[in-house]
Amino acid sequence: MSFQGETWDGSESGAFVRGRTVAVSSCVCLLVLMTLAVSIPAAVPPQGDPVDFNACTVFSAADAAQVLGVAVRPITSVGGCSYEAAKETSSGWRRNTAVNVYKYKSAADENSAWGDQKILHHFEPGRKNLTVVSGIGSEAYLQVVPDRNAFEATIWVHKNLSHFRLVALSEQSPSPAVMKAIAQKIAAKLP
Repeated sequence: MSFQGETWDGSESGAFVRGRTVAVSSCVCLLVLMTLAVSIPAAVPPQGDPVDFNACTVFSAADAAQVLGVAVRPITSVGGCSYEAAKETSSGWRRNTAVNVYKYKSAADENSAWGDQKILHHFEPGRKNLTVVSGIGSEAYLQVVPDRNAFEATIWVHKNLSHFRLVALSEQSPSPAVMKAIAQKIAAKLP
């Protein structure tokens, strides 16, 4: 009789030796894997979680109205601090804007999180639709992307212990000057 390519000799001692060999081999492999798992440090140190922060303390309805160019009302069913146009456009949708703030306990955690955002969003000077913005925080980028019959403008700003995103969606391209002015106002209120 044959088991997985091995010849079975029929003796009980052969079965015992083979079973013991498999058990010992399994234990050795397990010990090696456990040793490696303990001795190899993580490639990336764990990043601290953002601190809870109410973004509406730095972004008001007046700021949102300035970004969108129309009267606004708050949106409470989404994260961050969000507003939409009080009236629908002729095509039946509402302009909207929001701010998301990511605040950290340490500069190291913030720098790690910001580095992740830079990679994720490809913040590379010279990239199409992306502008490096000076005068806000330690680093800032503005991206205006046409999307069918609308424009999405996003400004990302990095500061010492926080970074934030101001985004606006409208049927016309939001003013970069207004986006920058509101982002400067928000940045001034953050550490």
